[in-house]
Amino acid sequence: MIPKECKRLAEVDFPIAVVSKYAAREKSIRHGHPSTLHLWWARRPLAACRAMLLGLLLPDPCDRHCPLEFKDKARDLLAKVQGRPGKEDEELREQLLRFIGDFANWDMASNAQYLEVCRGLVRAAHGQEPPLVVDPFAGGGSIPLEALRLGCDTFASDLNPVACLILSIMLEEIPRHGRELVEALRKAGQKIKDASEQELSEFYPPDSDGAQPMAYLWARTVRCESPNCGAEIPLLRSFWLCKKAKRKRALKATVRRPHGMSPQIEFELFEPANDREVQANTVNRARAKCLACSTVLAPERVRAQLAAQCGGADAVFDTNGQRVGGARLLAVAALRDHGQGRIYRLPNEKDYEAIYKAMMRLKQLSAEPLLNGFSLVPDEPLPPIGTLGFRVQRYGILQWGDLFSARQKLALITLLKYLKQVGRSRYALPGLIF
Repeated sequence: MIPKECKRLAEVDFPIAVVSKYAAREKSIRHGHPSTLHLWWARRPLAACRAMLLGLLLPDPCDRHCPLEFKDKARDLLAKVQGRPGKEDEELREQLLRFIGDFANWDMASNAQYLEVCRGLVRAAHGQEPPLVVDPFAGGGSIPLEALRLGCDTFASDLNPVACLILSIMLEEIPRHGRELVEALRKAGQKIKDASEQELSEFYPPDSDGAQPMAYLWARTVRCESPNCGAEIPLLRSFWLCKKAKRKRALKATVRRPHGMSPQIEFELFEPANDREVQANTVNRARAKCLACSTVLAPERVRAQLAAQCGGADAVFDTNGQRVGGARLLAVAALRDHGQGRIYRLPNEKDYEAIYKAMMRLKQLSAEPLLNGFSLVPDEPLPPIGTLGFRVQRYGILQWGDLFSARQKLALITLLKYLKQVGRSRYALPGLIF
């Protein structure tokens, strides 16, 4: 057991360049990493947490209070992965720092030999009773997860219920059930997916050529307030759809001026040769520029129009189901089965028909409250204006339900319905509810 007077390794040195390299690499890992299991907006890199924990748990061998037993054990353990360190304490410190840097590599995180050495070093420093690592603001769980990997006991908590769910699944249920949990989740997920797709198919119809839409690219709109104009202004930060070298696609806007009517903005797809061929954005710092007359609407007028639309995420239809305003569908990205990759097309009447049907279906489902008295679509107010992270209220988005379009709400309601049905089904494991 290292005495309190002994400095920890992180107090005197740390392989920051190596650890930073591996921490940056984690962003591109797409298999087996916890970041692919869930999203957390403030995720700490596992490489940095693993390395820093080791640096704080291990003593500095050059400190005069460092136990001789730890030094001897550390030399024996390090010999298994990187050669036996020399007899000098400085050489042992150098080898410990090298091990910390190497172990920060995600490819080594589950390496049996590195895990054995790592946990052996922690036992050599703290005895047979594992040290306790406490993280009261654990968030996505990077620190407690790495503490468990190093052989420590850990206590993790958070005020956010989403974080608590993530911590429970990642730190308790996954280690407890292992592959059995993976298979149960796969079966449950497939059941939810199949049932939801079947129910929502009429609201996400395939194209006539068999292509399957995978993304709908929308723009909120406002009206030009210049006299004798009144054109619809789609709020676009970029007219680009794809910038890949062999698949450059962008939108080109043209103005049609029918007699006795406001100018009409029409779009077409084209393949630009360079950035200069693509039109400039129509919105910048909440100012909107009209494509027909170049009038610039002030931010307060843009906000006022969007506030009147409750944020403007939905299209507005007349009684015949024809779009007359609100959000505008600019393009649809679709996938074809015969290997052409992603394609882009302009919207058609069938796309807007699906949106209108989704809005009518949502209206029907929302007509009656739930048994507990709550609304099917969350109608609780958002935090007051000025709350950290919430700036949407000035655009008329005042309730949680306003954050989503009608079709998104319908999809979320459907997924939630089948998720509840699967909850206590034969796919559930004892003591665990999905």
